Amino acid sequence: MTRARHRLPLLLPLLLLAAATPVAAACDRTPLPAASAQSPHRILFVGNSFLHGHMPPVLYYNAARVTDLNGTGYGGVPGVFKQLADDAGLHVEVASELVSGQTLQFHLNDKRALLTSRPWDIVVLQEYSTLSPQRPGDATTFIAAAGRLEAAVHGVNPAARVYLLETWARADQVYRTPGGRWAGRTLEAMQGDLHAAYAQAMARAACIAGVLPVGDAALRAVLEGVADRNPYDGIDAGKSNLWGDDSYHLSAWGSYLEALVIFGRLSGLDPASLGGARAAGRDLGLTAAQIEAAQAVASRQLRTPH
Repeated sequence: MTRARHRLPLLLPLLLLAAATPVAAACDRTPLPAASAQSPHRILFVGNSFLHGHMPPVLYYNAARVTDLNGTGYGGVPGVFKQLADDAGLHVEVASELVSGQTLQFHLNDKRALLTSRPWDIVVLQEYSTLSPQRPGDATTFIAAAGRLEAAVHGVNPAARVYLLETWARADQVYRTPGGRWAGRTLEAMQGDLHAAYAQAMARAACIAGVLPVGDAALRAVLEGVADRNPYDGIDAGKSNLWGDDSYHLSAWGSYLEALVIFGRLSGLDPASLGGARAAGRDLGLTAAQIEAAQAVASRQLRTPH
């Protein structure tokens, strides 16, 4: 059974067929029940500022519709995802457990009780942007923590689907971090390391449903000329700035792209079908052209074998 089967959409009733896997006998791959207004899918996002966003308009976006388990009032990308799901008529309850600057090992050590407080249907796990704060590029602790968090989630709900959210190459690491792991290299080099680490974490865990290729979509936007490659030398005309003012976190446009990739993979809906008039992109201050460009990039990325 191929890994492509592991990434079948989970939110649409006619597409709720998760693949069987030989990885581990305890890995429950029976279909999730169809979502409804009475029984919506319960989705939890775990990570840091790469999910809650760096600043408004993303940081508190749609916060009233997201259950923040830490009580910090973030909306962030989970809030954008919730708006996309509502616009599409999907029944979801969205929660987040997000702490700035922290790793999955932190969430395992300090937040495990919160993460296992409910039988989530879908859990999205996002690691620190350089994989390790102390040893950039070293995925050892990430891989171990992801596997243990996946096991903890499945200890409460064996039928849950656990995803890893692949992060993106940072312009500051490539262009403005002298002596750093990726200094003087390329966005492609950093993204290649991140891609490989997330693939390895999925392979090593007992029952990860798939990787959400946000970082790959971000690099695609650069390679296709939709987003600018180097924000430090100015933004080319007609291109979006992928990153925010710190050239580290994503901009509003980049965060919208992030939410689209998550939405498309979990729902099975083509992000390009949403159109430029939907609320989330407009609420973030994007033009119709910027909205449709992000949707097109997400759509192409999700059609690419991961």
